[in-house]
Amino acid sequence: MLSTSRRAHHKSRAGCTTCKAKKVKCDEKQPCSYCVKRQLQCSLAPSLSPRTEGGSGSGSRTPEITAQSTKTPLFAFTDFGLYRHFTKSTALAHADDSASVTVWLETIPDLAIQYPYLLHLILALAALHMRSTAPEQTKFLERIADEHQAKAIPLFREALATSSAETVLPLFACSCLFVPYYFAAAKDASSLLFNEETGLLAEWLVLIQGCAAITVQHNATIMRSPLRVILGDLHTPKVEDFSNGPTDARLVHLEEELPIAPEHREAYAQVMVHLRLCFYLSDGADTPLNRKNAALRFPPLMGKRFREHLAGKHPAALIIMAYWCVLLHRVEDRWWLKERVEPLLLKIEELVPREYTSLMSWPLEEVGISSKAD
Repeated sequence: MLSTSRRAHHKSRAGCTTCKAKKVKCDEKQPCSYCVKRQLQCSLAPSLSPRTEGGSGSGSRTPEITAQSTKTPLFAFTDFGLYRHFTKSTALAHADDSASVTVWLETIPDLAIQYPYLLHLILALAALHMRSTAPEQTKFLERIADEHQAKAIPLFREALATSSAETVLPLFACSCLFVPYYFAAAKDASSLLFNEETGLLAEWLVLIQGCAAITVQHNATIMRSPLRVILGDLHTPKVEDFSNGPTDARLVHLEEELPIAPEHREAYAQVMVHLRLCFYLSDGADTPLNRKNAALRFPPLMGKRFREHLAGKHPAALIIMAYWCVLLHRVEDRWWLKERVEPLLLKIEELVPREYTSLMSWPLEEVGISSKAD
């Protein structure tokens, strides 16, 4: 028989001001669950503020956590510290050359103030970047990053669905931050490519497809804007020129050896052309920006059939992604890529059936890993 006795209610005396005003029970988290769920400012939310010269760590610009509150519904006082960190540190770490410094320091932060989805994303990225200067706050910063990213994505999708020439610049800026955010936020190597819960591809691989379409559609607007400088050299060589690249013969041979069914050969041939293009550009890149862009140019060019095969962990698709890891390895000095490429490549090697491990030898060697086939 079920008991009809009333469960004792423990009144929260340290609850936040919002819960007290609304007469609801506060779980006293920082911020509390009630405020987070409703996107309300919580008086318990910690904030990040610069250390003063009189405080611990004299002269340090490393942020510390203090308790503050504000009445802003979408953004917390914590976010002022994150925004400041982005403009003072993350933006500089993200710039590839002197020409792009102003874009990351001024242009994109100014756009972010006008478009909440972009602001949420730069705050998320700033929180992850701040881990290196405040390692004792890692768990807190990662939770804050997750919360901002969770708010950014639905707003971004909504803006993408109604995009226009007026909104293409913040959308493009957002697309430039997706890969850095997801690589910096990854909890394990597998999550960089797959969402194990849904059996689908990682979210960033889906998002950048829409970004690529918008970039092509409104290319003229981007080219006339200050954001043009982060595109670097846009030269696209002819396919017949690829053979002049030092890696191309290896890639042509790879295509011949990949385990691909005849009915999928055409789809994979297109993907291999894009991979050869990216290697050609990377091999000939004369600036860090162009080398990075050569690596990041490949994922948006993957076709629908290839993405389906990758989600299904088809050996041929996995091996191609292993070769892409070589391009990432060439630009691994980026803060968001450090210690990411080797675990990703090892995860791919683990997923590739043993009979095809010989095709993994070169990527593993380039990244500095001994192959199982050795």
